[in-house]
Amino acid sequence: MTKHRSAKITIAHINDTHSHFEPSSVSLQLPRDVLDADMSVFASCGGFSRVSSAVKDVKRQAHLQGREFMFVHGGDCFQGTLYFSLYKGLANAHLLNAVGVEAMALGNHELDMGNGVVADFMDHVSFPLLAGNWDLSQENPNKPNPLAHKANVLAYDAQQDHARYLIKDVDGESIALFGLAIENMAGIANPDPDTHFHNVIEVATKTIAAIHQAGINKIIVLSHLGYDRDLELAQQVTGIGAIIGGHTHTMLGDFSRIGYGVTDDYPHQVNHTYVVQAGCNALALGQLEIDFNADGSVARAGGINQLLLGRQFTLDASRSQHLDETSHEAVKQYLLAEPSVRFCIKDPLVENVLNEHYRPAVRQLQTQLVAQVSEPLRHTRIPDSKGPSQIAPLVVDSFVWQARELGVPVDFGIHNAGGVRASLHQGPLTSADIAGRLLPFAIGLMTYKVTGKQIRQALEGAINNAIDNGVEGTGSGSFPYTSHLRYAYQCCEPQGERIAHLQLKRDGQWIDINDETLYVSVSSGYTATGKEGYDALLDSHKEPVPLNVTMADAFEAFARHHGELSAPVETLVDYHPCDCTHESVA
Repeated sequence: MTKHRSAKITIAHINDTHSHFEPSSVSLQLPRDVLDADMSVFASCGGFSRVSSAVKDVKRQAHLQGREFMFVHGGDCFQGTLYFSLYKGLANAHLLNAVGVEAMALGNHELDMGNGVVADFMDHVSFPLLAGNWDLSQENPNKPNPLAHKANVLAYDAQQDHARYLIKDVDGESIALFGLAIENMAGIANPDPDTHFHNVIEVATKTIAAIHQAGINKIIVLSHLGYDRDLELAQQVTGIGAIIGGHTHTMLGDFSRIGYGVTDDYPHQVNHTYVVQAGCNALALGQLEIDFNADGSVARAGGINQLLLGRQFTLDASRSQHLDETSHEAVKQYLLAEPSVRFCIKDPLVENVLNEHYRPAVRQLQTQLVAQVSEPLRHTRIPDSKGPSQIAPLVVDSFVWQARELGVPVDFGIHNAGGVRASLHQGPLTSADIAGRLLPFAIGLMTYKVTGKQIRQALEGAINNAIDNGVEGTGSGSFPYTSHLRYAYQCCEPQGERIAHLQLKRDGQWIDINDETLYVSVSSGYTATGKEGYDALLDSHKEPVPLNVTMADAFEAFARHHGELSAPVETLVDYHPCDCTHESVA
């Protein structure tokens, strides 16, 4: 019989970094007595150079206190900025190695472009990927770069019927870590069809039993399920000491003294399990201190999330309007006493990696003028009192324009609102603005043939999903914007009858869509493959055809062609918030 001992470990963690290797500008709302006024100041926050410095400091402190240390990532390192647009997973592999990540969960955005990019990424990292409910047992072995037999991919073990797991040694006592990813990965990403995901609760339960059978009683889960799902996991499954999460960009802890409020305690306890998450975009570092009893139960859990700040504060986001010396010192002293922030220098080793390998090309793109934006263009996912998005329709226009430029006679285009990530300010528009902020997801365009009935079903399904109308949706990002296609959504009609006035613009005239007629549409590969309510498109008469052009490439070419961008003249989406006098009919 195994004789167990207690174990103490500090686990630093980040999640959803989305290629944000550079610092971001954040606004800090300070109490009136700091500067004798209610005002915000701006600070440089996060970035991988600061993450690296903070991790080294936390590791040093842990060892001084006689604690073991580990640094993990909760998934979704892909997408987000020009660094990913230019280098895909290579820059992430290089930078995650440089900051010392020891294990990572599989995020949904890692699979936006299929398994191949993940496989290439894993060939360059020095840490394992924890994806315990990802079944690779049926993977085609003739792929250019299969994942199933990579030693650093700790996926589902189909023969043993549980997750593979990592063992961390703490002074001779073992702690087991395994990873869990969203089961509905095919609904929100693009995993290869020969790999699939098992139920989270079932895999967790079987894996914990297997770990106990192996003589280990201290267990930590690295999750990319989202905060609410993590809480459910902690509620339903016993034997987990801590769940270190990601996906929902949740920043646990008290940030009320700098204007960001409180979202549950850090760590948050559910039964005997402690749940943590550390925001997003490499702005913060989570620091979980967990002490296990010999029997595997948790004796104590503590720690903190901290924003990683530089030491200069300004009055504007561009950081050009400086505080006077007295005010600057007052802000600094206030923040030095604030537990939720940590002042960090930039690690010169990480700065050197960026400067030597990646920054030059990114800086060059940041100065390349593409077009002028003649007025501010607002983006909102779901139309509100100010109207629909002004930029999403232009994005879809660019899809239609690009397809036609390539000789494909598309009738219209459809795009999900979540694929557009920013509003645009008036003024010059650069390549960096497009690929780094507006359309950071490196997803290609596809054309496909569908009937009018399928288009009607897809539009309704996407909006039902976005607003949870008769269905349990996956988020507001599925709301559809269109080009050369207009419609009305009637929220209170029975399900299946909510799209009205569906029309196609052809030769300058609006004509009714015929349910039986076959049309050609263009969308991102995400929408074209039926994600998030667009499943009606999966009944297309043949597989979608890739154009081998990304969304950002299409929009940049479109913007260069026009030279100037302004708000659409026509509103193609007639949507009003639900205000039914009776319940919607599901």
